[in-house]
Amino acid sequence: MADHAPLAGVTVVVTRAKAQASALTEKLLALGASTVGVATIEIVPPVDGGAALTAALASGNHDQIVVASPNGAKALATAVEELTARMGCDAVALPPVACVGPSTAAKLDDSALRVNIVPGRAVAEGLVEVMPEAVSGRDRLLLVQAEVARGVLEVGLGEKGWNVDRVVAYRTIDAQVTEDDRALARTGDIITFASSSAVERFVRLVGRELVPPVVASIGPITSATATELGLNVMIEAEPHTVDGLVAALVMWATSR
Repeated sequence: MADHAPLAGVTVVVTRAKAQASALTEKLLALGASTVGVATIEIVPPVDGGAALTAALASGNHDQIVVASPNGAKALATAVEELTARMGCDAVALPPVACVGPSTAAKLDDSALRVNIVPGRAVAEGLVEVMPEAVSGRDRLLLVQAEVARGVLEVGLGEKGWNVDRVVAYRTIDAQVTEDDRALARTGDIITFASSSAVERFVRLVGRELVPPVVASIGPITSATATELGLNVMIEAEPHTVDGLVAALVMWATSR
């Protein structure tokens, strides 16, 4: 039983946006965990409804696209699908796409976009490291990000000679947190964080005092935010993906 249910008896608080939580929740349930969802983030369209992203794609002016997150990739794939339906496939030139990590790239699997670069280290710094220097005349890059994002990609790619056009693909806003959510948080043995914004919002909206005793982070950037906010990160995913996070939780549970 232990081999097939290594997380049996463990209650995990999942803090992802409701639209994203199911994949992680299903994996945890399959390993015997109990899960409770306490979403503190809601993913919404950009203020312009995606007009800037659509216009950038329709222009055909870019030699490379870089997308920084699964949410950005999802918005990009949707924009391409709508644009090609309106203009016809032959009318839209689609440059290759570099993705920060495999979870981001996976969102483009069923799209017309071709992924050409995925770094081994699934953080913005990892993508900057593996991106080639820009070639004169083929140096226009479309950077697809959240409204609020770290400047690592924009600055780092610019330093490599790319002419970066940054476009907002989505926004993250506070989800409504209820007293029922706070009560659920109290039941957790472990809490998972998949982004820095999830950490910041949980501490602000739910409360640091309701963070379960074991904190699990998807990667070093998220871990750094948690540490800055006074949390003790005991588990960090490697690779920095949902599957990596689940594997890290199993390793923690089996080593106790």
